[in-house]
Amino acid sequence: MDRKLAAILSADVSGFSRLAALDEEGTLRTLDLCRGRIAELVGEHGGRIFGSAGDGFVAEFPSAVRAVRCSVEIQRRLFSLSQDLPADRRLEFRIGVNLGDVVVSGDDLLGDGVNIAARMQEIAAPSGICISASVREHLDGKVPFALTSLGERNLKNIPRPIFVFRVDWQQEAPVDGGILSVPTLAVRRGKDQPSIVVMPFDNLSGPGDEYFVDGVVEEITAALSRVREFFVIARQSAFTYKGRFVDVREIGRELGVNYVVEGTVRRGGDRLRISVQLVDAETRAQFWSDRYEGAIEDVFEFQDKIAAQVAGAIHPAIRDAEIELAKRKPPTSLRAYDFVMRAYPNLWGRRKETNNQAIDLLQQAIAVDPGYGRAHALLAWCHAANASYLWTGEPEGELESARAAVKAAGSISDDPTALTAAGAAMSICGDQQRATTYIEKALTLDPNNAWAWARLGWLAIYKDEATHATEHFQRAMALSPRDPLAFNMRMGMAFSLAMAGSLTQAIAIVHDVANSYPDVSWCYRHLTAWSAMNGDLETARWAAQKLLAAEPGFTIERYRALPWFQSIPQWQDRMAEGLRMAGLPER
Repeated sequence: MDRKLAAILSADVSGFSRLAALDEEGTLRTLDLCRGRIAELVGEHGGRIFGSAGDGFVAEFPSAVRAVRCSVEIQRRLFSLSQDLPADRRLEFRIGVNLGDVVVSGDDLLGDGVNIAARMQEIAAPSGICISASVREHLDGKVPFALTSLGERNLKNIPRPIFVFRVDWQQEAPVDGGILSVPTLAVRRGKDQPSIVVMPFDNLSGPGDEYFVDGVVEEITAALSRVREFFVIARQSAFTYKGRFVDVREIGRELGVNYVVEGTVRRGGDRLRISVQLVDAETRAQFWSDRYEGAIEDVFEFQDKIAAQVAGAIHPAIRDAEIELAKRKPPTSLRAYDFVMRAYPNLWGRRKETNNQAIDLLQQAIAVDPGYGRAHALLAWCHAANASYLWTGEPEGELESARAAVKAAGSISDDPTALTAAGAAMSICGDQQRATTYIEKALTLDPNNAWAWARLGWLAIYKDEATHATEHFQRAMALSPRDPLAFNMRMGMAFSLAMAGSLTQAIAIVHDVANSYPDVSWCYRHLTAWSAMNGDLETARWAAQKLLAAEPGFTIERYRALPWFQSIPQWQDRMAEGLRMAGLPER
């Protein structure tokens, strides 16, 4: 078996299936044109293409420098070729480069050296280039491209973490000054993905507890790594700081991260206390903190619970920080990611006006990046909310817009937030089977996603499985007790209790939601129906008046027509009868 060292370049087209679906013949013609230019460039840089399938190709080069120079030239040449095409018709290649040992099999090359290049390509952004540390080591002073460290990544089917760098091919760096291996704050803040590191926790007990302290950090790191909305530095890198004090700003600069998780562990008798905080690496501001206590005999169960709760709490804390950052940017500097961040506070189904603001911001994100799957999926959720909350005179039109947005989202299989939004939208549209597929996939990727657990609870309601719904909502609320969607989780819990026959408990929850969230007018629908069903017509009529004051166009007929009622016709009838008893208009 022959082996050799080779620089491998792997590339494919981002969103090719979506492009082909829009214009198959035009896309294939453009792909052929791009392939011709790419083949010329590979040859000019001393390389050869040894594999091609579908929209991708793999090439080898005699040196890492030539492979990176070729990668940059490919992106620049394709960028100039695509300028005359509409934004949603452009072919954007993702490129990954690795230098490694490969197995020679005739004209083909095999092995980890090739596989790692393919994984580099998969994590590259559209029109982006990612390289491994083995390539990076050979570039100092030899190429004028800025490099940004992305830290260590755990790659699929690769047994060890790999350090990854992004080639900022549109940003020149002086060759005599070397490559920019550590990103400045401005570069880090410009990424479309916030980054975080979980530092070794301080052990305030004895040396015998060191194993547990390290275990907590490892579990939290693993739990956060499943949240695809931000990039998590691998444990191996974080633990190089163990046993020494380092300022969070220095950590931010050295690891290229926006956020740092710090903590302490203390044991007193048979009790353990763990304190955790999330800190901004630039300002040292504390975004979130919490404390956990448990019995020492439940140490491993306690460890798992902390990891899940910390991941569930940090997720919205980072999202809130990114929202504030986007708000401070002038409109002229906003990217698609920033528009989505600005839309987030308006996404949660509380008022028609804020929901429509979210729609406008998401449409602006899509105008900047037509292939941004998450923006399309969140847009689907907003259209579905307009229909479900009867904020429109034409709910069927909104449902059709939701279905179209889910279709436009394309491949969102690696984004739990997009999957959850698409699943929520399809659920409201009445397609519970497809919705379940989306939500279960989201939870496979991120088991600590509170929104996905809440939507799984609503799915159980729509399938008439109240017992399962209750546990799903409890899980969601435990993971994110301060979530902006907490009112929706609590309403779901109330609905599951009502279906289980506990109307009094359900009504108590709705009363609390109504008091805590006065702008959530749709809770009065449930309070009206359930109070009437429970024999309290006085409260039912009061709630009905509150509902009509907030939603003058509400009718029982429009409410009954909502698609999610299809699978629970008995509850459709019972709710309608309760509304009728309270005096709400039929049509």
